[in-house]
Amino acid sequence: MLVGNSLLLRKSVAELWPLIKPVGRDNLPLTELLINEYVQTHPAAKTDPSKGRPGESLIASWNNSLPDVIEALLARNLREVEVLIEYSTPGMAGAADVVLAGRHPQTKDLSYVVVELKQWRKAVVSPTNPISVNAGYDKPKLHPVRQVQRYCEYLVQHLAPLHGRPQLIAGAALLHNARHEVASLFDLKTSDHGRLYTRDQLGQFESFLAARLEAGASGSNAADILCRAQEYEAPSSSEAFSHVGDAHPVFALQEEQEIAFQMVYEKVLAGDASRGGKKVFIIQGGPGSGKTAVAVELLRTLKQEGRHVVHASGSRSFTTNLRSAAVAAAPYGTKVAAKKQAGKDYRYFQQFGELPENSLEVLICDEAHRVRYRSDGRDVKKWVKERGLPQADELISAAEVPVFLLDDWQSLRPDEVGTVSYLVERAKACGCEWEVIELPGMFRAEGSAEFRNWVTKLLSLTPTTATTWVPDGRIDVRLAETPDEMESFLAQRMAAEGTQARITAGFCWEWKTPKSGELLMEVQIDDWHRPWNAKEGVQFDDVPETSQWATDPRGFGQIGCIYTAQNFEFDWTGVIFGPDLVWRDGHFVVDRTQTHDSKLKRASVSDDQVDRLVRHAYHVLLTRARRGIVMYSQDPDTRNALRGLITGTVADSPLAKPRRRRRPRPRTTVVERAAAEQLAIEFD
Repeated sequence: MLVGNSLLLRKSVAELWPLIKPVGRDNLPLTELLINEYVQTHPAAKTDPSKGRPGESLIASWNNSLPDVIEALLARNLREVEVLIEYSTPGMAGAADVVLAGRHPQTKDLSYVVVELKQWRKAVVSPTNPISVNAGYDKPKLHPVRQVQRYCEYLVQHLAPLHGRPQLIAGAALLHNARHEVASLFDLKTSDHGRLYTRDQLGQFESFLAARLEAGASGSNAADILCRAQEYEAPSSSEAFSHVGDAHPVFALQEEQEIAFQMVYEKVLAGDASRGGKKVFIIQGGPGSGKTAVAVELLRTLKQEGRHVVHASGSRSFTTNLRSAAVAAAPYGTKVAAKKQAGKDYRYFQQFGELPENSLEVLICDEAHRVRYRSDGRDVKKWVKERGLPQADELISAAEVPVFLLDDWQSLRPDEVGTVSYLVERAKACGCEWEVIELPGMFRAEGSAEFRNWVTKLLSLTPTTATTWVPDGRIDVRLAETPDEMESFLAQRMAAEGTQARITAGFCWEWKTPKSGELLMEVQIDDWHRPWNAKEGVQFDDVPETSQWATDPRGFGQIGCIYTAQNFEFDWTGVIFGPDLVWRDGHFVVDRTQTHDSKLKRASVSDDQVDRLVRHAYHVLLTRARRGIVMYSQDPDTRNALRGLITGTVADSPLAKPRRRRRPRPRTTVVERAAAEQLAIEFD
C-alpha cells in the first residue's frame, strides 16, 4: 500500500487470471489476497484486528465483481494491462474500485480506465434529483456514472501526468447483476469519463476496454507513472472563492457533495419558492468534509447562469479575506469595480434583515454554526433590531433558496445558536420545507477520517474514551516539549517543503490593542514570548491585518486565536493547549477561570456553556491542518498525558521526506477569464 496515492493491489491481468478461479473456499484466492492486504495496511487492525477487516459488501464485490472485469480484459487479449485495485488519493471520497493502466491503441499514449463496480440488481433515479439513486439502501446513492466521472475529473485536476490532459483517462460503471431493472440510470448524460454497462452489455463493455487499451502492450510504465504521480494541492478556501468567476469547476465534487449540490441546484431550476414551495437546505459536515467545495461550486455555477446569489458568513476575518481574494483575482483596471462587487457578493449574517422577502434567488450561509439569536451591530438598522426576528428567520426570508452549511461542533460564542436542530425548528416556524444533508467525507488532513474521529474522542465531544493515536500514513501528528521546539520544527517544514504553517493557541492570554508601533508579546510561556495576531484595525509595517493573518506569509511568528483561525486551513499547524483545557483523571477538563475570551467570562454564561464552547474552540484549532500538526501543552500533567496518547515527537522523529506536491496551475486562460467575466452579474 502506497502512502499518499494508495492502492491495495497491483498486478497484470495475466497475473490475476489464476487468482479468480474458485478453489473450493468461501472466497476466491484474489479476495483472500485482498483481505490480507487490507488487514495489513488498515490502521485499526494494529490495535483491534476485528476492526481492520473489510466489510462484507466489499468482500462480496471482490468475489463477484472483479472476475467480470478480468474476464472482459482477457476476452480482448489485454493480458499485459496493469490492474490497480482500490486506488485512491487523500482528496478522493473513498477509492476507485479498479484503475486499468496501459497504452492507447491509436495514439500510443498513456491510457487509463476507471471502473466503478456495483452489485445492484435494482435501482431507480430520484424524480427530483437526476444524480441521486435509490438502490435499496438507507440513504440515496450517487449515480454510478456521475461517481466515476467525478473520480476521473478529480484525477485530471490533481495528478500531474493527467493535469490538462483529460483525454488520457476514461471511466465506466459496470452493474454486472442488473439488466432492465436499472433502465432509468441510462437517462443521465454520459461522457468519455463516465458511461454505464449492465449484464446484457458485457460485449459492449469489452469493446469499450479494447478501444482504450492496446492488446499486447505492457501497462507497467503507465501504472508506475500513476503511482508515482505528483499531486496538485486543492486550493484553500480563499483561493477557491477567488475562482468563482472561472468557466471551469474549482472542485471535482464527490459522492455526498455532488448529491447536495444537485439537490440545491434542481430546486433553483424549479423556481417555485415564490409560489409557496420554499425549501431550506441544511448541509452538515465536520471539518474537511467538503462544505467549502459545495459552497464554491454553487456560487460559481449559479453566477455563471446569471443568478442572484450571495455568500454570507458570521466571521469578519473570513468575509474580509474572501473580498480581498476576489479583488486580487480581478484583472488590471477592474479592481475598483471588483471591490464594489465583492462587497455585494460576500456579506455578513446581520445584513439581511432589511431585505424584502425572496429578494435573492440563493443565499449561501457558510459556517452557519455562527448564526446568532438576533442580528445586532452598528450596521443593523434600528427598525430591524426593534422588530426582533431571529437572525435565522431573516436569512430564510431573504432568499428563494436558503442554504446553510454548518458543523454543530464549531460554534464559539454563547449567542451562536446555529445547529441542525435549531435551523430545522426555524424552517418549520417560517412555514418552509427543509432538507438535512450529511457530508461524512474527509478531505483535509490528507483525507484522514481517523484523525478527525480521534480528535472528537480526545476532546470528549462524543461519549467515548480518548484513545492512543495510531499513525495512518496520512496526517503527521507530533508532540513538542516546548513552544520554541514547536516553532523551530514548523519553520524547518516551511523551509524544506515551501509549505504554509501557523501556530494557534487557546484564548488564555489577554489580547490588547498596542499603543506603540509594534505588537505586544501577550502569549508568554516561560522564556518564550510571542504576540497574538493583530487586532482588527491595527496596521503596522511587516504585520498583516487580522483578516489576512491566515493567508499572508508574515502571519507566521504571531499566534492565531480561534476567531482568526476558524474557516482557514494550513499545511502545518502548531496548537498550544492553554490552562483553560487541562488533563485530569483520564480526560480533559475546562477551567473557565483561565479563559481571556470576554464573551465567556460573563456571569450570565453558564459553566456548561463555557465547557462546551472551549472544547469547540480546540476542536477547530486541531482540525485546521492539511499535512501535519504539532501539539504542546503548557500544563505538565497534560503534557505527560499526551505523551501516552501520541507517540510521535518533534525531537525523536527526523523530518520525513516531503510529499511531492505542486501548487495548482492557472485554471483559466486570459481569454477564458474574459469570457467568464462577461457572464458576471452586477447586483443592485
